[in-house]
Amino acid sequence: MLLQELIRRIPGLAIEVDPQVQIRGISYDSRRVSAGDLFIAIKGEETDGAWYVQDAVARGAAAVAVDRDLVLRHEFPVLVVQDAREFLAEASRAFFSDPASRMQLVAITGTNGKTTTSYLVDAIFRQAGLRSCTSGTIEMKISDLPFPAVHTTPEASDLTAFLDQALRAGCTHGALEVSSHALILKRVYRTHFSVGVFCNLTPEHLDFHHDMESYYQAKRILFTDEGANSIRFAVINADDTYGQRLMSEVPITTVSYGFATNADVRVLDSRLRMDGTSLHLATAYGELHIETRLVGRPNIYNIMAAAGATLSLGISPQHVREGIESLSGVPGRLEPVRCGQDFTVIVDYAHTPDALEKLLLTVRQLTHGRMITVFGCGGDRDRKKRPMMGVIATRLSDFVIATSDNPRREDPLRILAEIEPGLKQGRAPYRLLPDRREAIRTALAMAHNGDVVLLAGKGHENHQWIGTQSFPFDDRVVAQELIHELRNAQGDRDSGELHQ
Repeated sequence: MLLQELIRRIPGLAIEVDPQVQIRGISYDSRRVSAGDLFIAIKGEETDGAWYVQDAVARGAAAVAVDRDLVLRHEFPVLVVQDAREFLAEASRAFFSDPASRMQLVAITGTNGKTTTSYLVDAIFRQAGLRSCTSGTIEMKISDLPFPAVHTTPEASDLTAFLDQALRAGCTHGALEVSSHALILKRVYRTHFSVGVFCNLTPEHLDFHHDMESYYQAKRILFTDEGANSIRFAVINADDTYGQRLMSEVPITTVSYGFATNADVRVLDSRLRMDGTSLHLATAYGELHIETRLVGRPNIYNIMAAAGATLSLGISPQHVREGIESLSGVPGRLEPVRCGQDFTVIVDYAHTPDALEKLLLTVRQLTHGRMITVFGCGGDRDRKKRPMMGVIATRLSDFVIATSDNPRREDPLRILAEIEPGLKQGRAPYRLLPDRREAIRTALAMAHNGDVVLLAGKGHENHQWIGTQSFPFDDRVVAQELIHELRNAQGDRDSGELHQ
């Protein structure tokens, strides 16, 4: 594409350029620049694309866009734009001919529940015979073809390229997780969404947003002209305080959901079990009787959100029910580890105070045995939540082991020291074990028939960040290995006793 044509496709942009300059791609990372790319220098939390313009030029960039004056060592096409991040989104949309506008996309935002809701929406689309794509925390997927996910929401050029590929593969629908970071950093600016879902808002990412009001305003962008996302339906949790506020502020058609009697999608009856949930919902399209393998009250909200979103798009109630019932589970979300042991092991991604509390309350409702909880807090992240999570863990568990999550560049012992004041406020005894494998081993060795061991915080993740390096570590795999080790060790002891 001619650079001149790309600029012409961006509303309100008028920059004179050499009419002969050809653009073959869009890049924001100088290390990934290919010959003919337009390199857009965006600023990150720790680095700045403007520092690497010369590197991008050396790798063959055809032109550069920056949001400040820049002097290069030789004559070269440089576009000076007002906002480099906004330009990255606009240029990507123009280069790929705006694939989102030719699809029915559901954007899902909120502190907790985004991933499961996206899986449910995708399952409903599939049950309706539609070809769907998904993008989120666990992975990006075009139908059954997976792609690795670096961020919950990719940078604008990566997301638009993904949607272009999905469109060319025949996808007509999709479910995308949209983080507050993505909204502030304009990764989805002017991306067309048919439906926006607001799940909830609880303290998280306050190292980035600083306070809850700023966090709320970031989420609100998706539903207002500021994000320019052209949303037709806002599906909002009516039981959430911030959801109630959002409903009073958004200027678009709203579909509410919750246990409240005036919600558009509401619970008439529900029965929770360790192996699933029976659910009876009222909707504007009739009542839905659902038998799902998803467990716990938080998943009832996720189911209502997915139902509200897909019904708004004209999916039949039958396909909504069948789609929900077809989903057996979501990786790392209340995921059981089954190795024939006589106690329950559950792995969950809960890494915020609200998510941990909901996890513990959910499991407490479903078991009469002891609850042994293993959890940690990530390094280089919001430190305020550390004692809060400690209080929740020892208030609702029978035994707690605080350990490392992803310590990153922080000392794991310092993180545990900041969790411990909260641990002391609860009723349950606790231990501090910085080695996560040893912490899991200790919890499993303590468990007896009927107990539940909860491994919280990492969920689907298959690595652990220590310093600036990533090491293989998957709670599910580690738990399986340790259960077998403990079983074999017990067998050796029993055998020794028989030979005495």
